Amino acid sequence: MKPKVFVTRRIPDKGLKMLEDKVDLKVWEGVVGPNKERIIEEVAEIDGLISLLSDPIDREVLKAGENLKVVSNYAVGYDNIDVDAATEQGIYVTNTPGH
Repeated sequence: MKPKVFVTRRIPDKGLKMLEDKVDLKVWEGVVGPNKERIIEEVAEIDGLISLLSDPIDREVLKAGENLKVVSNYAVGYDNIDVDAATEQGIYVTNTPGH
């Protein structure tokens, strides 16, 4: 079974193509990104999350992700992610500098 990954916004097709054969990919298609409550709902069912700096990935969101293994920002930074909470839960935090 492929890992499940949720992407909080449509990112460039090049990035999505890198993932689509390797994971069960779900991409938020809304004009505006999902609110925190929706992210919590999605995190409960996934192994990986690709977020943007505008997405609040705090302790509450991370706690909801019982199977969550990695959170990656499609951005240079990761100020929106509670890195301490992620570390406590064994969740890897990454970003995408240069993309």
